[in-house]
Amino acid sequence: MQGLFDLINIPFSWVIRFFYGLTDNYMIALLLFAIVVKLVLFPIGIKTQKNMVKQASLRPKEMAIRAKYAGRTDQATQQKMQNEIMSLYQSENYNPAGGCLPMILQLVVIFAIYQIVYGPLTYLCSMSAEAVSVLKEGIKLLQEVETYTGNQIQMLHDISVLGIEKVMEVLPTLEGYTEEIGVAIGDVLRNPPNMTVFGGKLDLSATPTVAFNLLLLIPVLNLVTTWASTKITRKFTYQSPEQQQANSSMKIMEITMPLMIFWMAFNLPAALGAYWIFQNLLGVLQSFVLAKMYPYPKFSDEELKEAVKSINQGQKKDKKSSSGNHSANNGTKKRSLHYIDEEDYTEVPVQPAKKKSSEAPAEEPAEPAVEASSDKPTETENGPVGFAPLKDDKHNK
Repeated sequence: MQGLFDLINIPFSWVIRFFYGLTDNYMIALLLFAIVVKLVLFPIGIKTQKNMVKQASLRPKEMAIRAKYAGRTDQATQQKMQNEIMSLYQSENYNPAGGCLPMILQLVVIFAIYQIVYGPLTYLCSMSAEAVSVLKEGIKLLQEVETYTGNQIQMLHDISVLGIEKVMEVLPTLEGYTEEIGVAIGDVLRNPPNMTVFGGKLDLSATPTVAFNLLLLIPVLNLVTTWASTKITRKFTYQSPEQQQANSSMKIMEITMPLMIFWMAFNLPAALGAYWIFQNLLGVLQSFVLAKMYPYPKFSDEELKEAVKSINQGQKKDKKSSSGNHSANNGTKKRSLHYIDEEDYTEVPVQPAKKKSSEAPAEEPAEPAVEASSDKPTETENGPVGFAPLKDDKHNK
């Protein structure tokens, strides 16, 4: 995975070095770099927008299908509804998963690019991994800590606090140090990236605190821009019926996401917070531009009724064709196995007779019933069944 990230990072590192050489300011270079990243990912945004527009165009027919099964939540009915919606998608050449691959590619590029923002020593100053490792060991030794977990932006801030000369003095005592590494580190530390703005009043390599200063603007602006971008971007994004049903969870995300970014901005260098602010603002601008280029369709009441009508007509044709084919085979009407299509039933289905218990004694077969309206009596061994036997009387004797 790191090899894939390096493949993406190498050309983008040229871009950020170019902008830094042009402006000699890391914050301005980050802003121009964020714009280039958005432009590179813009085709992926177009692909995603087109996919959502296609889904929005099918909304009336999808809503008509859902309305047909409204109020029925059993598994068989829900499965049949989903099958009809998928059949609609297939007939209209729409793939619900069509927007997943562009989103995955976009996330891969974003994760790779964050390494450039995190690592100015590597990607901006072209310092080797061995030199960065030796420099980190020197900071850990001077701070007298067991482990040092700071990223490269924090390393630059800690070096400025400790003093460049003091750091250079301790480096030759470290394992892995070579004269070549010492020269490379010295060249960078004597001319470090300029991470200050407003005449040095705001140092982007520092981590914001609760203290009332300019650094406090970074977390506050992250909170505001993240909340605003989430709200605005959602208005420009198509919401499917299923997503609209999950509005409660979306509202929770609108609150928790800005708060989480606000908290993270207090634990990371201000340069990262500034980059997030740029990304939020550019994300809103991209959503607005895409909505203008590929607007979502709007439907009138008549068009919605026509969609419902077309769905119902299609269902009737399917029922007639299936009923005709089934009748041609066995002369009976095809019915739903799950009793979903109640309107197809003209009579209550006859329940099968209950089976008798195996423990009950077998009954003797009943004698055939005598029809009262029969003209001719049935002959038996004792005579006709239809007449009563003669009683013994004196005359018969």
